Amino acid sequence: MTTFSTPPADAGAVAVQELCRAAEAHREFGDRYGTLHPKVWQELEDSALPRAALPKQFGGLEWSVPQLLEAVREVSVADPATGWVAAINGPAGAFLSRLSPSVAGDFADRRLVIGGSSVPVGTAVRHGTRVRLRGRWPLVTGAPSMTLAALAAPAMESDGVSGTRWWLVPPSALVIEKDWDALGLRGSASYTLGCDTVVPSGHSVDLTAPPNIDAPMFRYPLYGLLAGCIAEVARATADRALAAFANLAASTRTRYGAGPLAEQPVAQAAYARAHGRVQAAAALLDSATTLAWSSAQVGEVPTEQVALLRSACCQMVDTAQEVCRDLFEAGGSAAIHRRNGLEGCWRDTVVIARHALVAARGRQLVGAHHLTSTAAKDL
Repeated sequence: MTTFSTPPADAGAVAVQELCRAAEAHREFGDRYGTLHPKVWQELEDSALPRAALPKQFGGLEWSVPQLLEAVREVSVADPATGWVAAINGPAGAFLSRLSPSVAGDFADRRLVIGGSSVPVGTAVRHGTRVRLRGRWPLVTGAPSMTLAALAAPAMESDGVSGTRWWLVPPSALVIEKDWDALGLRGSASYTLGCDTVVPSGHSVDLTAPPNIDAPMFRYPLYGLLAGCIAEVARATADRALAAFANLAASTRTRYGAGPLAEQPVAQAAYARAHGRVQAAAALLDSATTLAWSSAQVGEVPTEQVALLRSACCQMVDTAQEVCRDLFEAGGSAAIHRRNGLEGCWRDTVVIARHALVAARGRQLVGAHHLTSTAAKDL
């Protein structure tokens, strides 16, 4: 098994700053062409983010959860589409903590970038010690930069219970269909992947299984980490919408009112309400994250804290979508122009809010826990 020494933490921070600068400079490219600028893809691959949650023994950095979430938020402020790719690639390294060390060592690489699809639409048919994996997986964010794809397919576990496994597949076995045409997060290149290949049966992971590496990053709830990164993109987008509305209100004069929009009571009330809601949702998200991370540093995270974390992620995303919509409405006809930024924030949050981890399924898992004391494996 290959082992690596850990690069200094400040080098990772510098790389994230370089990524932010490139993402901000080329934001328009992604919105226009449906993929990030080549410079941004390169900076993303060179940054620490794809290896932030990867175990140290496999070439990763094994950052703290708060450090990873903050980095995703910083990138999302620069460009939500780049932040969305970072939110998917960043926590994916933790998948290897669910593999046996001998198998995970097969993937050890300082340049590892993991993407994939959680939609279990493929088929995995076992042939001895190998599996034939076939299917088409939609919405694979950051497909152009992946060095390893994790593709979900139904599976029968050893206890006879049906579940889902994620099969680890190299890009050479994939066909990328450049079909991403969503209204928001345009630059994320969330393409469809086709696959018909044979892989070793050990090259798969059950994300609901306990980790094989005992460290805080991997004791932290994996689905909570994935949802938390998504929530940070939503949070950054809501903050951008607030800033865009403030700029718009200062420079826009209403047709019948005296003075700029910023002096109109209706606009002032709309902004105050939006600002308060974002601050409240962010406070809940930070509190739930801190609580779960504190528990992960000393042992297992209690189910009640896991449920609170998932709830906080859903609340942040819901709030961001509603705030961006309300500010867009309050901006009047001036908000329809792309140069003012509000319509882009609204489009991005509409797409963010439809990710399964923070949409209806995420809320249903939390509600089931509170009402029936049932804790699903993917809570």
